[in-house]
Amino acid sequence: MSKHAALPPSDISSEKNIYNKPLKTRNSSVELLRIISMFMILAYHFILHNGYSVKDMPLGWEKIFFQLIMGAGGKVGVVIFFSISAWFFLDQEQTTKTSLRRIWLMEKEVLFWSLCLACLYLIFDPSDLSKTLLIRSFAPLNMNVWWYATAYAIFLALLPSLTKGLKALGKSNHFALAITVLVIWGIRGFIPGMTECIASISSGLNAVLGFIYIFILIAAYKWYMRPFTTQQIWLMIVIGFSFFILYTAASAYLSLFGYNVGIYIAGDWKPPVIMIGFGLFLLFSRITIHSQIINRIAQAAFGVYLITDYGASENLLWKRWFNLEYFYQKPFAILQILGILLAIYIVCTLLDFVRQGLFAITISRHQGRWFNLLWAAVSARVGRYREHKELKDTQQI
Repeated sequence: MSKHAALPPSDISSEKNIYNKPLKTRNSSVELLRIISMFMILAYHFILHNGYSVKDMPLGWEKIFFQLIMGAGGKVGVVIFFSISAWFFLDQEQTTKTSLRRIWLMEKEVLFWSLCLACLYLIFDPSDLSKTLLIRSFAPLNMNVWWYATAYAIFLALLPSLTKGLKALGKSNHFALAITVLVIWGIRGFIPGMTECIASISSGLNAVLGFIYIFILIAAYKWYMRPFTTQQIWLMIVIGFSFFILYTAASAYLSLFGYNVGIYIAGDWKPPVIMIGFGLFLLFSRITIHSQIINRIAQAAFGVYLITDYGASENLLWKRWFNLEYFYQKPFAILQILGILLAIYIVCTLLDFVRQGLFAITISRHQGRWFNLLWAAVSARVGRYREHKELKDTQQI
């Protein structure tokens, strides 16, 4: 996935998934939201990586739809998917072992798709596969083939310390921290250029800081605040969307004078994006339905991301096969594009079903077994080192 639209990996702990519940008992309304959000992200990638720039389009309803609905939707999708993970992480005790195990399991799926895609493009479409991408595909997490996977792995590594630190702060200090990050990333986020100045060291750092920022806010809400009523949640969503409308109008007005700045407020981690994304998550989480079909489709969402946002796939899909120039100003252009995106989603889901089947009869038959063996070996070695050091210190005394 590109900068910045993504989702939490579906296979991070697939035997019980992120909420420590088997596939059959998961809340399918949240899984349905995961699917919807992935489709929003896919639509955003169509705009972001397309060979025809949306910003260069003349002002009109199509441009507004592409930028406001498809563009901003991808940003909202990031918040929704991360909120799903963060919410249920807060229900569990986070340890270094569990976090590293999640990274270990995620790496299997990421490495599978990076190597498979590299081989496929090398054989059938070498023109879209750069030498750099080919080399990076052998170590996708370390070499940032997919920004979200790398940033999410870093967040998982920090999660145990982050959770313990937030709990140690207590209610008052946690709220103080939440207000501070809201001022830094929230209030200042309404001013063009201000947020970028805060975290412009690299896109990867910006992504990790964004995850931590949202995690702090969600933890403050879940641990210490009275749950919002349904009316309050809808009000939060409406206010967030109102800002989108306001900034869209301002963007349209500026474009009349030659300033094609896009819809600034739809950028990464902006307050309206968080308000809408987290608000939608809260609404869907209050609805309880159970559908194994929905749960199974949602489990393939991360695969859809990995397949479509691989560097070579971006060139093939959005610059060659489905360039916006082929559809723009044609009858029912938006419906055609949405239909193509739905077809891509279905095909990629089926492909990930194949991957899940292969994993089920091979490396996932004993989920996390090799990690557990490695962890036990390292723990035993560390324990012996500590005993030796304590004995040495005692002798010196």
